[in-house]
Amino acid sequence: MPFLRYLPERLGPLGTRVGTALRERLAEEPSFVAFEGYDTVAVLAQMLRAHGTDRTRIAASWADVSVEGTRGRIRFSRTPDIGGWQWAWAPVQVVDRDPARPGRFRVLRSADAAAR
Repeated sequence: MPFLRYLPERLGPLGTRVGTALRERLAEEPSFVAFEGYDTVAVLAQMLRAHGTDRTRIAASWADVSVEGTRGRIRFSRTPDIGGWQWAWAPVQVVDRDPARPGRFRVLRSADAAAR
């Protein structure tokens, strides 16, 4: 059954370094969720460095976020009919599991932010 993964076709230098560290620590291939966790911490750390802990300043600054993440440059925008800020152009893959090798994913479709 196909499902979404938020990974680019190829990781950049930061994603490769983080992927290697995660693989060593987990003793298996990291999922896209592990990369999302790293990226979340990177964004929050940048927000706190730039704006301190003042909630009003942080809330007003989402449009200015630009952080190099494991899966590309992270910028936030508002999408119509969505109440919050989000990384609207994250890289996306549609994948399924290879029936012959269940631990392997087959990429059925891929769309990176740079291509949009």
